[in-house]
Amino acid sequence: MTKIHRGECVLVLGPRIAIPADIAGGPRVTIDHYLSERLLEDAGMASTTHVALKEAVARCEREKGAAACRSFIQELVSEFDRHTTELHTDLASLPFRLVLMATPDRMMVNALAAAGKTPQEACYNYSQGIAAESPLSLPTSNTPIVYSLFGRHDHAESMVLNDKNLLDYLVRVIKESPPLPDAVRATVRAPSTVFLFVGFGFHNWWLRLLLKVLEMTGVENRAISLALEDDSFDAAVAQEHKAFFESVGIYIQARDDWNSLAKHLAASFQASATPAAAVVRPGAPADVVPQPGSGPLVFLSYASEDGARVDALRVALERRGVSVWEDKQNLRIGQNWAHQIERIIGSIDYFVFVQTENMDQRDRSGKDGVYNWELKEALARQRKRPFGAVFVLHVTAGACAERPEKELADLHRMSIDTEAGIDHVAEHVRRTYHATRAAAARVG
Repeated sequence: MTKIHRGECVLVLGPRIAIPADIAGGPRVTIDHYLSERLLEDAGMASTTHVALKEAVARCEREKGAAACRSFIQELVSEFDRHTTELHTDLASLPFRLVLMATPDRMMVNALAAAGKTPQEACYNYSQGIAAESPLSLPTSNTPIVYSLFGRHDHAESMVLNDKNLLDYLVRVIKESPPLPDAVRATVRAPSTVFLFVGFGFHNWWLRLLLKVLEMTGVENRAISLALEDDSFDAAVAQEHKAFFESVGIYIQARDDWNSLAKHLAASFQASATPAAAVVRPGAPADVVPQPGSGPLVFLSYASEDGARVDALRVALERRGVSVWEDKQNLRIGQNWAHQIERIIGSIDYFVFVQTENMDQRDRSGKDGVYNWELKEALARQRKRPFGAVFVLHVTAGACAERPEKELADLHRMSIDTEAGIDHVAEHVRRTYHATRAAAARVG
């Protein structure tokens, strides 16, 4: 729940989600079941037993042709465009920045819009080699991205429907031709990100490959993700599949009360939300939203190898009354986000440079590090501030080498190897912050 509150959880919705009852003609009819049933009816091959959607598509294509089958699926899914469900509505009230869709519908977009948010939509179009039909900006809880991994019905050619489509799609994704949009890729691959899968269907062999390629699995120090499947899951999937996904950090839970769980999550979030209106500092991006009276806001600059260590530092500082803007969405992928970092550094109270042995080793090997660029930007701002004003703080973890920057050499290095060291950093930030505000108030 904490990860959801902090916007570090990606929601993944799959084909086992139920469609609106007024379309289905009854409760709890899943997307894949509805499409399968309608395809077989249209082809004159209605079945009294459930047929998997993949098989229904294959039968429909043999009977009516691939183009006609695709067109009919597009027509069926477009019926959902004016609808959403109670589950979607409850999930839309939570601060998800990214929603990955494994179905071609737009019900989650409708729910987010109804919640007063401004969702950004895009889909991976393997057929045309397009990763997004329009540019995506950095997602926030108010401007989340809804990204359709397997295509969307209003771009019919993008929908992955049969085995040939799937193979073509996997080749595109593996070769990154095209790669996922920066905003999606950065959020998915951030070490702090976890996933909530709902009705995804963890029974296909190729999911292992896809999740690995997208780096949803195999990321060191990532917390456990949760996959909610319905009660048919255990009967439909071999035990080794479940064991594999749990071994890579995805815990699968079979339960049918998704609506109840979503309502509980929504109620818990609303209860914990701060009623006071947020104040955005001039020039700050939407994700930098300190609450009134929340105290100083700091930026943590670090080597990517130290993501887990810095995440722990962020938690420790926040417990000590210091608000932290951390690069938790991994903006450093590509230079598209350089201007965002510049804006953030221009709006924070303190820049904390976190030097470690990993950083020193990276520098010795001659590898580039975005932290060097961030430090130059911060030192440039430091030079514009009044003499004696504190902006850049230099903290170390482990036995660190001397840095080449003269300005850092003039600063007192503070170790964060112990709780006492972190106490010292937090106390220094709070003390100088309140002293600066008091001095400004006297001048005013």
